[in-house]
Order: sequence, then structure tokens, then C-alpha cells
Amino acid sequence: MYTLKLVYDPEPRTQTLKESITYCASVELVTQYGIECYQLSASVLAFERDSDRVLALVYLSDSTSFTALSID
Repeated sequence: MYTLKLVYDPEPRTQTLKESITYCASVELVTQYGIECYQLSASVLAFERDSDRVLALVYLSDSTSFTALSID
């Protein structure tokens, strides 16, 4: 598994909000870009291929809610 951590700055007020934003990012990756991913926690997405993770990193880089970082 290859993972991305979404670093929220400033932190959302609740854990539920952070989980929701991460979920929305995963749905966007699947529906708009065809990138399969899995939500492991409130701020971590996992991918089966490194190439998918790299593309997701590029696509999510324009977010104003979080910064996507590759972790491994």
C-alpha cells in the first residue's frame, strides 16, 4: 500500500469534519480521475499503486483545505 496524509491547516473544528473532507477527496479521485483509493483514517488515503498515489498528489495539490503529503 502507498499512502497520502492530508495535513489540515488550520485544523477543522471536529474529527468528523476532517473525516468528511478526506472522504470527499477520495470520492473526487474516483469519480473525476478514476483513481481507486481507500480511506484508512480521518486524514490518510491508501493506494494500490505508487503511480496512482503520485497522480492523486498532483490532483489534490490545489486544495485549500489541506496539504497532501506522501508518507512511507
